[in-house]
Amino acid sequence: MDLSKVSDCGSAKKTQLNNISSIHLKSLRFEVSPYTGRIHLYSCIPGRDTRPRPLLENFRQEELNLLSFPVDSEDKVYKCIKDDPAYYHVLKSFADEWNSLRPIQQRKLMGKPLQLPLCTELFCLIENNNYDNEGLLKDRSKKRTTPLNEISHPLPSNATWKSVRLGGSNKKERVFTQGWSNKDEPLCKLCQSACKKSNAKVPEYFEDLFCCLDCHEEYRLRTSRRYIRERLFQIEHGICTSCHLNCHKLVKHLRPLLHDKREEHIKRVAPHIAKRKKLLEKLVHNPNEGNAWHADHITPVYKGGGECLLENMRTLCVACHADVTAAQRKERHLMRLKARKHLQVIMRNLKTVVVPHEIENETEDKRLSKDRLRMMEDNLLINIPGSAYSLPKSCSITGSQDKAFDS
Repeated sequence: MDLSKVSDCGSAKKTQLNNISSIHLKSLRFEVSPYTGRIHLYSCIPGRDTRPRPLLENFRQEELNLLSFPVDSEDKVYKCIKDDPAYYHVLKSFADEWNSLRPIQQRKLMGKPLQLPLCTELFCLIENNNYDNEGLLKDRSKKRTTPLNEISHPLPSNATWKSVRLGGSNKKERVFTQGWSNKDEPLCKLCQSACKKSNAKVPEYFEDLFCCLDCHEEYRLRTSRRYIRERLFQIEHGICTSCHLNCHKLVKHLRPLLHDKREEHIKRVAPHIAKRKKLLEKLVHNPNEGNAWHADHITPVYKGGGECLLENMRTLCVACHADVTAAQRKERHLMRLKARKHLQVIMRNLKTVVVPHEIENETEDKRLSKDRLRMMEDNLLINIPGSAYSLPKSCSITGSQDKAFDS
């Protein structure tokens, strides 16, 4: 046996382990698998790597909680980054930040090599020029949904509206309007760009009226509240984001039960709902998804959260939604009171403030009325010798009285 080869192999393995342990913390990248949820590790050294380089190591989040490090672990060489205590805090930081994200945010970041902080990664993912990273229109809107006659971009000058019929042999025929250019090209119902799909000129489904799936998604989200619920359910699965009640599971369990058993189960599993009599009765008599959870706007519509994307929507059980609505109703009432008081102060100030030219006019009118009154008084005066009205010239009040005394 060649001992030199064994020695070389051992030193090479040790060098590889040392290279793994020497990876800089800031160069680590993390990718969460959309299929298994496992965290895959990458390295990206600025100035050397043009793209993240896989480290061929992955783990589940639960494995981090099971780790325990011995006291004398400083000089030890580790086979895996996960087992090295020097990297534990950065791995744990990523796991904590990932768990703090909403499901819709996690869905956007899955399958991409990420670096901390994750808020920066989310900011870089803004794909729509009309919306911010919270799913709100940049100009804000107080409309719950967009009217169908307002959502489409302006039709180009070289295009006209046409009626388009959808529906195959087994479907009911539906008619929609769509822009067509003078080159006989169908235009997207949202952005009015040309549709290049193979079935664009003979559409079979509603999606075929759009240039891409993103335009179709935005159109449906802004015009259909039902579609918002469907998409939100696909992401959050009917779990309340406030109290974490699994409303979908609750409804599924209630349906086969008798009314009495339904009420008992709700009181045991969802006491927050059971405390509200009307909500409890509706869920007992008709256990469906709409009576268990609602799609709520995170930024309310009255604050500009209307016509939003899914980033501004969340799942709330009916009890939590009632609490949020009551708090918002109180807030709006206080806002109206404050606005009313402010208006009263403005109106009060307007009554007391006089415009300068009005002051001049008022002063002139008063002066003229005083002169007219003096003239009338002069005509009524009678010169009686020895009377108190007959004063010496030096004490005369008006020029007309002086003339009467002189005469």
